[in-house]
Amino acid sequence: MTIESLSFELKAGKFMPVYIFDGDEPFFIDRALEMILEESLQENERDFNLNVLYGRDTDALTIISHAKRYPMMSERNVVIVREAQDLKDIELLSSYVESPQTSTVLALGLKGKKIDKRKALFKSLKNNSTAIHIEFKKIYENQISSWINSEATALGLNMSSKACILLFESMGSDLSRIIHELKKLSSYLGNNNNVTAEVIEKVTGFSREFNNFELIKALASKNLTKSYRIAKSMGDNPKRNPIIVTISILFSNFSKSLVYSDIEDKNPKNISAKLKISEYALRDIALINQNYSRHKLIRIIGYLRDADGQAKGMSGPNLKDGTILNELLFKILY
Repeated sequence: MTIESLSFELKAGKFMPVYIFDGDEPFFIDRALEMILEESLQENERDFNLNVLYGRDTDALTIISHAKRYPMMSERNVVIVREAQDLKDIELLSSYVESPQTSTVLALGLKGKKIDKRKALFKSLKNNSTAIHIEFKKIYENQISSWINSEATALGLNMSSKACILLFESMGSDLSRIIHELKKLSSYLGNNNNVTAEVIEKVTGFSREFNNFELIKALASKNLTKSYRIAKSMGDNPKRNPIIVTISILFSNFSKSLVYSDIEDKNPKNISAKLKISEYALRDIALINQNYSRHKLIRIIGYLRDADGQAKGMSGPNLKDGTILNELLFKILY
């Protein structure tokens, strides 16, 4: 089941007694829990029929106790457990899942963790038609721009393809941040729903000239002057351009270029699918591969690991972001 099919069923009033959401994409886990909360109870029913718990502050017996209550002046009782990955005795819920209260909707969200398929809870989910388990995986980079476009459309925004790409470049793959920016754009534009690249730059403060993705392009083409100019601008604004994010993005591109070098079939569509990136992003990967030898790429990945340690204060005295970045660029380019 997908987030879209879940939404369709909930809006149609079809509820299961048990939902467990897990996986690596926290945004969809939070959205699924919010959808259940919003669709399952009217505002005036929530005081007596809704319990929102947090894994670190509760236990399985408390959850079961809330789940076994009968609704008051409502069709259903709803129990939401956020951050359920922190539940120390989560396996004890397996007995409840096997025979749940049919007038209750129990929903748990586990972020960055999956239900252990070897244990009782997963088996009780698998063998029970009254329980739903959905694993939400990270969206691939080559899917984010189209996802942005669909979310923008849902908010009544008309985004150009360049605007979608620029928003992705400015926000990265953090879907929660992207949604926050889209809502900000909606408020900023008012009745004018057209979103251009210029609007994205103005609202987000993201510079199309001095950012991580322009740095990658400059490094890919071995443009020393542009690389250092971008690095200086980013180093002067460390809060807007945290070095940890820059290192992560560089690592992703150079490591993918190393994988690219081993792929015989250089058809862009096939490589994009294999590397899980857009054909647009593939241009930089291919250019890196063209301008840096395989041996150099391996060394660069080592340099990036060292820089990551420096940025986290694990390699000697704390250095300024600009100093770390300049030293890293020197090692990459020479």
